[in-house]
This record gives sequence, structure tokens and C-alpha cells, in this order.
Amino acid sequence: MILRAEAFAKTNLRLEVIGKRADGFHEIDTTFQTIDLCDLLEVSDAPDGVRLECSDPSIPSDSRNLVVRAAEALRKKYGISRGARIRLEKNIPAGGGLGGGSSDAAIALLLLARLWEIPTDVGALSGVGSTLGSDVPFFFVGGTARGRGRGEVLEPLPDAPARSLVLVAPPFSISTAEVYARWLPGAPPAADGPVFGPNSLASAVLEMYPEMDRHRRVLSRSYPDCQISGSGSSLVAWEGDRDPRTAKAVAAELPGARVLRTRTVSRSEYEKRSTLELSRRR
Repeated sequence: MILRAEAFAKTNLRLEVIGKRADGFHEIDTTFQTIDLCDLLEVSDAPDGVRLECSDPSIPSDSRNLVVRAAEALRKKYGISRGARIRLEKNIPAGGGLGGGSSDAAIALLLLARLWEIPTDVGALSGVGSTLGSDVPFFFVGGTARGRGRGEVLEPLPDAPARSLVLVAPPFSISTAEVYARWLPGAPPAADGPVFGPNSLASAVLEMYPEMDRHRRVLSRSYPDCQISGSGSSLVAWEGDRDPRTAKAVAAELPGARVLRTRTVSRSEYEKRSTLELSRRR
């Protein structure tokens, strides 16, 4: 049997860091939003063990990859002896603040639960996901959702209005852990806009990576309502009614960066395309 699904990226419409917790993580209050940029996962049976093949050779395919860790966590929790071959076509920039690794892990859990015929549900799989990363549980919800705690305490919200967006992925990645370590209470967040609220991590990102400021300034000249996505390095902007060719002009000013037009994805569309809808019916 071969099962396939799309793993969507996310952006943060706003991100407020409340403070550091006793467990070493940071307390946040954020609004997540799925966007139409996807990795593709395919799982199939294997005699034993978990083998991951990735289209991007720079991404590890061993236990450093959240997909492998998700598969092994699922096997351990349910006592599964069967193996799996997993193929990952990577389109979401790694280290871009877009949740690609977390999304891959969540969708891998959904697909593998079906492949291995595990009698479980989305709630239990989300619980497994929360042990892997703070963003993973969001990808069992999709659409627009408020995230609190480490980001794993989720409140599904009515879908935000459909928006066309422009995404800029600079030719470098950023460590989320390092950005949070640099965050200071009272750091000035980026300003509010019609779509994107403040991001408490913006000043830390710009301090650590001065080249981010050039990308942000170039993007903001054409798209004033823009923001760093999560902990960076990607930036996202509301396209509004601007000429679609404007994004190409931005790309010409930022050689090496990946600039693309995308859009928000509603929860109903997310459920259908990510196999989440089928899993809810189990």
C-alpha cells in the first residue's frame, strides 16, 4: 500500500512572547495560519525499520529529522513491529519559520497510523506530536488557530478572510532556539498592520541577522504590510490588489532569495488535502 498527502506550511499572523517558563521554554500567544505551500509525503510498507528518502540532500534523513522521530515514536507507543519507507519531497524552506518540519511530522503520523492500521484518533496523534515539537499539534487543526503555552495549546478560530500573500525566503536559515535565547522582555515588536500583527521575535531576528533588514526593507517598499514569519528567516506580506508582477520586481532586487505568491488555506480545504478529514472519521 502507498499513501500520499500534502504537508502545508504555516505563518504567524501575530506572535507575542509572554516570558520564559520554568521548563526552559517560552510562553507565547500566537495566531497560526496555514498557507498554500506544501511538502509532499509518501509512505509505503517495509519489512522492518523506518527509512526516509528526501529530495533535498541537505536535510538529514536519520533521527535528526522529525519525520523519522515521529515514526519511531508512533511505533513505540503502539508496539508496531512493521516498518515503513517514507519519501519526502521538500518544497517548504527549512529554517524559514514556516513550520515545514513540524508539518511533515504531523502528516507522517497521520499517514503511518493508516498504513499500520492503528486504532487511534487525531487527539492521540496530536499528543504524540506535541512530544516532538511545539508547532506539531497545530498541523492537526489547520486553518486559523490561536496557540498558547509553547504553542501546543490550541484554540481553532473562524477562518481569517482569504488572502493572497507574497513570501520571501532568504538564502539562509535561522535557528529558532537561538532567536528565542536572544529575546529580551520588553523588546519592541514590529508594528501592526491590516493583516499581520506584532512579532515579539522580530527585533532578535534583525539583531542576529542584519541581512534580514535589507530583505524586509525591499519587501516593505512594495508591500507595506509585511512581517517576519515566526522566528524567521522567511518574510510574508499581504499582496492585496497589487499587480502580480510586483513580486517579480521584488525578486529581482533580492538575488538568491526565493520569492513566491501564495495564499491562505482554510480549515476545510486543509482537512481535505492533508488527509485530516479521513482521520477524523475513523
